[in-house]
Amino acid sequence: MKALLKEKKNWVLLAYPLAIILLVLARKVPGFAEYVWARGVYRGYRFLLASITGLLPFSLAEVIVILIVPVVLFFLVRAVVRAIKARREKKAILTLMRTIRNFLISTGLILLVFTVGAGVNYSRDSIGVPLGLELGENNVEDLKEVCIQLANKAAAARAELEDMRIETWYEDPKEDTEYKNVPLEEYENTIRNIPLESMYTNRERAQAAREAMKKLSDEIDVLWGAFPRPKSVGFSEVMSRFDISGVFFPWTMEANVNVDTPDHTKGFVACHELSHIAGFMREDEANFIAYLACRDSGDDELTYSGYIYTFVVAYNKLYKFSKEACAEVSELISPGMSADMAKNREYWDSFRDSVLYEAGSNMNNTYLKINGQEDGTASYGRMLDLIMALYRKTGKV
Repeated sequence: MKALLKEKKNWVLLAYPLAIILLVLARKVPGFAEYVWARGVYRGYRFLLASITGLLPFSLAEVIVILIVPVVLFFLVRAVVRAIKARREKKAILTLMRTIRNFLISTGLILLVFTVGAGVNYSRDSIGVPLGLELGENNVEDLKEVCIQLANKAAAARAELEDMRIETWYEDPKEDTEYKNVPLEEYENTIRNIPLESMYTNRERAQAAREAMKKLSDEIDVLWGAFPRPKSVGFSEVMSRFDISGVFFPWTMEANVNVDTPDHTKGFVACHELSHIAGFMREDEANFIAYLACRDSGDDELTYSGYIYTFVVAYNKLYKFSKEACAEVSELISPGMSADMAKNREYWDSFRDSVLYEAGSNMNNTYLKINGQEDGTASYGRMLDLIMALYRKTGKV
């Protein structure tokens, strides 16, 4: 037993108190999470790790998740073999203690890296603070006006994408082989009434999202730092089965995107996950930052992705207060927007009644509550509070 206590690896158990100390400092000491950590230590950590994993053309996070089960099984089998051998050598208690110690070391390191890469940042200031936004009571008239602005901007952005697609076809119909023998007028009508088909590859879209976040960080200093290219997940359909459209993996500092979802949602999701890398962990704030990045990106597809996502959030909220107001707003929804929203509903409805979908939703809800977001997954929609604060300050969104 004395030999066990003298082993050098025991020092790694200090990961537990270190993680706890950081979390306590973040929650109890004013300014620690924001100025000491998020704008100080975390920026260096983020730059180092993101620069390394960003060099990989694949998602290291996905590889780790895939390997978790076989690795755990391997160590369980090894522990059983060692226990049998130790019993023969009458060292069962010592072997058991080492196994428990090694398990605690592993979980302690996992906890510490999570705390460094995400946990402390849950206690930082809201993005609304540096932007001078004040949250307050939202009234129906203001919400209706926000919906009108978002609907008009989403429709205009969608029209730009439709025009680009039509122009491309007009220059070379072979670019869209499905419609190569269709008359131009019929093709135009079709494009304006079907779900968006991206002209980006997943890699191109990821790079566009990265550039959008870098551009926004030039305007909002608290976002400054390394932005690696978001990674497409190979097992994206599996993510959908668990009700997951994107994941920030703090252990590798990677933004992972489900690329099986409808095209019009992917750009917004990529910016959302990059917002977590920027150090904003709360879901409502990541959504708001993603909206700003998409809106100001100068990229037609990202712009539309931001407007259509935010419009749906605002419209659903307005529907709870005034169906009459929604009826007026709905007249502004273009056929293309309607097709995209319908496709998104149909896509997620195809998974909604499964056990895996419910399990994924419950796990995410629990995770968010553990990390201080008391309303769990409902916090995604609370981005609207920030949108409304922006409207009250500037008169526009």
